[in-house]
Amino acid sequence: MDRGMWVRVLNYVDSHIHEKISLCDLAEIAGYSPFYFSRLFAEAMGMPVTGYIRIRKLQHAIVSLLEGKKVLEVALLYAFDSHEGFTRSFTQLFGSTPSMLRKSLNTYTVPDYIVPEEKGRRSQMAGKQEEMEDSRQQLVYEVLRESLEEAGEGCCTEVEIVLLPEGGIKIRDNGRGIPLSEDLQASKEVLEKILSGRPVTNVEFSQMGDLVQAGLQTVNSLCESLKITVYRDGRKYQQDYIRGIPQHELFIDREKHASGTEIIMKPDTAIFGYGEFSEDKLRKWMEKQTSDRKELSVAIKRQENPAG
Repeated sequence: MDRGMWVRVLNYVDSHIHEKISLCDLAEIAGYSPFYFSRLFAEAMGMPVTGYIRIRKLQHAIVSLLEGKKVLEVALLYAFDSHEGFTRSFTQLFGSTPSMLRKSLNTYTVPDYIVPEEKGRRSQMAGKQEEMEDSRQQLVYEVLRESLEEAGEGCCTEVEIVLLPEGGIKIRDNGRGIPLSEDLQASKEVLEKILSGRPVTNVEFSQMGDLVQAGLQTVNSLCESLKITVYRDGRKYQQDYIRGIPQHELFIDREKHASGTEIIMKPDTAIFGYGEFSEDKLRKWMEKQTSDRKELSVAIKRQENPAG
């Protein structure tokens, strides 16, 4: 399909977001049979038609929830068959129930729909494992840049990187820690500005380009789980995210601990597939970045699955 046809199809979805939208409706707009349109859509968007419609409805549903509408009201507003079905789909995508997310999220903006490119760079490279691994590696480089920036300002002397089982990774430094405080609302706003993201679809990812300097919000959005722990001024702050969405109120506790930041994250397998970070690439990248920083100690290790 050409770009104009994609715009008409995707615009139809958004303009009829409160209605039942069928495959036949969209196929008719595109001028194809339902079977052929379904195949074209899945190839271009990286997901079936029904999956895309569901994601768009759930993204819009967050805004309605934050406006104060009841969960059942929102479920009916976006044409879900039941309260239970809406809650189940919502939780699968965002990691939290509608009620929990409303408590932990202050604002949300529905992303614009993305028109797939006929020859998108990542669409062409689908199945090229090496390039996908490079994109996965770039996520951890973005986190490490924050530690290196602290080191460059003379505020961080140690960085520890632990490769975890099943594709996860932990990065810890002894920097100053993100400037959080016991003012819960102010701290939530700081974390939201730095980290809060949103679920990213395959087609959105395919058009992101290189992830260099993408920022922590993008990294968080591309992780199916991310936990940040900040130690600062005798307090411990902790927040969990799923695909960029906070999962609970910011946890604050008094704890005597050296200042620093720890991030544990796992890239979204729906985008990157199942794989692990390369220890060799991490070592080479860190050696290059720290060649003129002899005062910075870097430890990289692998945590194996416990026996049995």
